[in-house]
Formats: sequence, C-alpha cells, structure tokens
Amino acid sequence: MSTRVDAYIWAIRLTKTRSAAGAACRGGHVRVNGATAKPAQPIVPGDEIRVWVNGRERIVEVTKTISKRVSAPAAAECYIDKSPPPPPKEIIAGQPRRDRGAGRPTKRERRQLDRLRSSGFLISLVAVLALALGACSSDDTPSDPNRPNTPEAPAQAGSGPFFGRCGGVTLEEVVRVTGFTGLSTTVDNTSVCEWDTTGSRTGAVASFNWYRGSPIGREEANVKLSRDETNKLEIKGHTGFIGWSQSGQICEVGIDFGADFFEWSIRGDARNPRPIDEICNAARELATMSIERAS
Repeated sequence: MSTRVDAYIWAIRLTKTRSAAGAACRGGHVRVNGATAKPAQPIVPGDEIRVWVNGRERIVEVTKTISKRVSAPAAAECYIDKSPPPPPKEIIAGQPRRDRGAGRPTKRERRQLDRLRSSGFLISLVAVLALALGACSSDDTPSDPNRPNTPEAPAQAGSGPFFGRCGGVTLEEVVRVTGFTGLSTTVDNTSVCEWDTTGSRTGAVASFNWYRGSPIGREEANVKLSRDETNKLEIKGHTGFIGWSQSGQICEVGIDFGADFFEWSIRGDARNPRPIDEICNAARELATMSIERAS
C-alpha cells in the first residue's frame, strides 16, 4: 500500500507540520530513491527517503506506510533510520549565526553559509586562526587604500552553462541509453526531469536534476553515505562524482560547474536486476550528452 511522501515524512515526525513537509518537497529538499520528489509522490515499503531538515540530512528506509501522525515510538517502527550522526557540538558552535533583527540573509550570504557548513570543522578552525593571527599581527604597514576591504564574492549562482530542458536529452534518447522500455515522463520542468516505467516509481526510473547556486560537495557527501561505492569522476574536462549500489540497482553521476552542478540518477528495476556497470555506463553517457549540449 502506498502513501504520499509529504504525509509520510510528517507522520513519522521528520517535520513538525504537514505544511512544512509539503514545503520541503516543493523546495527540492526531499528525494525518494535518489530522485527529487513532489509532495504527492507515492512511496511504498523498501523506498529510501532523504530529507534535508534542520540543517542535516535524514535518511530513512520505509518499512511501513502511514499517513497519520503517530507517537515517536510508533513512528520508529515504520522506518529504518540510516541518517548520519549529527555533527559534533564543536562544529555547530563554530558555525556563524545571524543576529536577531538583522533580516533574512542575502543570496550571497546564504551561499557563504552553505560553503562554511559543507567545509567541515577543519576549514572553520583555519579561518578562526587566520582571523586571530591577523588581529594580533604586529605589521603596521598601511594597506592599499584603493583595495576594497570586503571579501572576494563567491561564484554567482547560475553563472555556469545552460543545460536546457531535461539536460538537453529527449525521452527517446533516455530509453535508448538506459534500455528501459516503457518509460514515460512524470516530471518535466526547468530544473528537474524524471522518467518512470510504472508511474509509481516501483520500477525503473531515470532522472535529471540541475542545481543552481548549490555546492556539489554536500550532495557528494550524501551519496557517499547512502551508496555502496563512490568515486571521483571526470567527463569532458569537468569533475564530479559517481556513486552506486548494486543491491539498490541505482547509480548517480554529479558534475560540478562552479556554483552550479547537475546530477543524473538511474535506478533499475529490482525485480529484474542488471549489472551495476550497465546502469552506471548509462548515467555516464547521459551526463556526457548533457555536457556536450550545454550552451
């Protein structure tokens, strides 16, 4: 029996309200079996759900579908929690916080916060030491008055190439490359495309996701936690990662473009498993096509 993903993540208490669960889906913060999920996405036992909430990634495997909120002990019986442990208190304490009344962060400030969060404690420690040394320096040489005293601006979101709808790849090409017969388009917008053989995500699925203004490092870390193997990858001079799980019949390829990145995710039908090399070769070929057709 299936249920909506927004109802499920609220019912098992990953979000405080049903509306917050729907907002997380619409914001692209919920993924089912590696593909971005809409609020009405049906889920069934065996599906993997990843939710970015409260500054951390929650990863759960569905064991029982429910759509009504239950107590914490009852909720725990409906999933297997595969989430990584929360970061140490030292890292949380070292992350920058915005003063009350300062208003919402600008886009630039949000990108800087994302980079700090994803860089880990070591980089935060180096930054603190650099500031301390700079403040204690005895060098009284005046600085260049023509040089601005603001930090270098990060790469602008959306400054990478334009990939076009569905990464510049057609449904017919996805069918040819993956070998999945019966694929139909279930999601088609400017940043996400998904093709499904069943319409309920219980069979083979292929998806393209284009992330603008989002660091690839966080996504790569999530893939490392949820896949059996993850390696660095280079296609047409562009670097990224590839991660796969034979048991889950899934392979994901992410390619970095500065402040942007895209990801191809291919999942085979677990009822008719294929060698994972075939699935990963399809993901690499589709990623290559997207790079070659970018403008």
